[in-house]
Amino acid sequence: MRFSVVVPSYGALGDPGAMAACIDAAEALGFEGAWFADHVALPDYATPVLAPPMLDPLAACAWGLGRTTRLRFGTDVLVAPYRPPLVLAALAGSLARLSGERLVVGIGVGYLEGEFAALGLDPADRGPCTDEVLDVLRASWAGSGPVAHPGPRFAFQGVHPVGTPPGGFAPGAVPLWVGGNAGVALRRAARAGDGWHPLFPTPEAYARGRAAIEAERARRGRTGPFTWSYSAAATRIPDRPAPRSGAPSPSVPAGAAAALTRPEFGYAPAPPTASDGRPR
Repeated sequence: MRFSVVVPSYGALGDPGAMAACIDAAEALGFEGAWFADHVALPDYATPVLAPPMLDPLAACAWGLGRTTRLRFGTDVLVAPYRPPLVLAALAGSLARLSGERLVVGIGVGYLEGEFAALGLDPADRGPCTDEVLDVLRASWAGSGPVAHPGPRFAFQGVHPVGTPPGGFAPGAVPLWVGGNAGVALRRAARAGDGWHPLFPTPEAYARGRAAIEAERARRGRTGPFTWSYSAAATRIPDRPAPRSGAPSPSVPAGAAAALTRPEFGYAPAPPTASDGRPR
């Protein structure tokens, strides 16, 4: 299993010096990567947990990629409806090219109704919008000539997306790891994802989700590489782990190939009022 760290990018721990220390330590200690959460306009009721100031994840990834040589950087997770897909394709594609393809785009539908309202977006449309964003990203990075998309939200034809190399990216070069635990998210990951990146599922839920994705991928004839990721809750990693024997800890889902850990000093669970309660 490959381990990455979610870098706190908000509140007191969002200080650039603290973030730099975290990233440098992650690279020195052999972690796989460093990831950043995504928000654009935090409603007041969410700020007890996601304390401002907060940094944009793509800007933070660009900064981290520039100061490291090995770490992969990713978004945990980028809220697809918040950005026009051609803009997102240009930003992420450019970062991937400039960094030697060390970017992973974790992507999901979002959950804060107040944030959608501030951006003039309908949270009820977030699922279909995310599906369309994924389609535009894949078409933009394929590099097979001018790109067209019929809509209905983003309609265009005959455009050449910025950030895509001549001939396009190889499949999976800019991996799209789809977040979410609900059935619709599992189908989305199977249809358009290069990986599944759920947030805090139980081992039992993870096993059910993986089985559902595998079945849907088989039904669609998708046989390419697929990453089974896991975004864990706050974790303490001791300097000198005690010897262990027997079965693995039930807190780590069997079959996961990549895991993100949150330093316990940098994370608190969201209060119920910070979510609209709908499945991701």
